[in-house]
Amino acid sequence: LKHFHGRLQPWIQMARTFAFFWVFTMPFALCHNAETVVQPALNAFFITYGFVGLAFVTMELDDPFGDDPNDFDDLGMARNVMEMICAILGQVDGAESVLALRLRLSGDHGSNI
Repeated sequence: LKHFHGRLQPWIQMARTFAFFWVFTMPFALCHNAETVVQPALNAFFITYGFVGLAFVTMELDDPFGDDPNDFDDLGMARNVMEMICAILGQVDGAESVLALRLRLSGDHGSNI
């Protein structure tokens, strides 16, 4: 999927094409059972509104780990987990263990792992 990053994936294009044709041909199928023009028009409007909403949701779910403001903050969650681990380690083993862990994770530990 790295090749398609930032581009429109083929399945999204196919789904949009199918939804486009289905939504624009649906009123013709609905008008046979309706007494007035208003009922199929309202049905088509609400179903189209739903399909457009689904299309926008799929575009957002396509790349949940991006840089947009509403994307999943995986780095922030990792920092929170690290702080919780350090807090628990500090209560159990003391501040020296927390400093040793931070030093080891920072990469400044030298050759003695």
